[in-house]
Amino acid sequence: MSSVIIAGNTSGSITVAAPAAAGTNTITMPAATGTMALTSDTSAVPSQTGNSGKFLTTNGSAASWGVVASGGLDLISTIATSGATEYNTGVISFTGYKLVQIWTDLVTHDGSGGNQRLQMTTNGGSASQLGNGDIPAVDTVMSQTTFDLSNGSFLSLMRVNPTINGLPASFAGGARNPGFTTSTTSIKFDWSSGGAFDGGTIRIYGLK
Repeated sequence: MSSVIIAGNTSGSITVAAPAAAGTNTITMPAATGTMALTSDTSAVPSQTGNSGKFLTTNGSAASWGVVASGGLDLISTIATSGATEYNTGVISFTGYKLVQIWTDLVTHDGSGGNQRLQMTTNGGSASQLGNGDIPAVDTVMSQTTFDLSNGSFLSLMRVNPTINGLPASFAGGARNPGFTTSTTSIKFDWSSGGAFDGGTIRIYGLK
């Protein structure tokens, strides 16, 4: 193994040594003045052990691993509502989510129970209406309702219908508290007077 020895100005020396089987390689020195890190000096880069999927960040003086922020809506359940008097999501999980959104798209009933309200029941509890007002059979429910999983409270509702008992085509309204929590494992949808669904889709989303 050949080597080059560089002596210090006053004492000591640095030995640059090539391995016995070095191959043909080139080490290019930087063009500017600076300090080169050795393979034994990894303090500038934190350990990669146990940090899969994270990104390298810095506070201006030290580097560390950061966690990629989650976000966006995850589709948890889709229900095509046509023909039955009630629909159930089956077993679902809101673990890890902060908010729940329920979207109804052109959901209608067959009119057999007169004007009635779309309602939901979580975990086999008491039914809660989804939105305001009785829905005539000629109308469809198009809504986006948000619930806070930390306390089960209703946050917002926007519903669009051709008419709802003479109300404007688009309006914001209230909703009853259906008791959503991270422990909610199922949701049932039906009509307040027992009518059958006659079309449309219900989608449940989770927001982290």
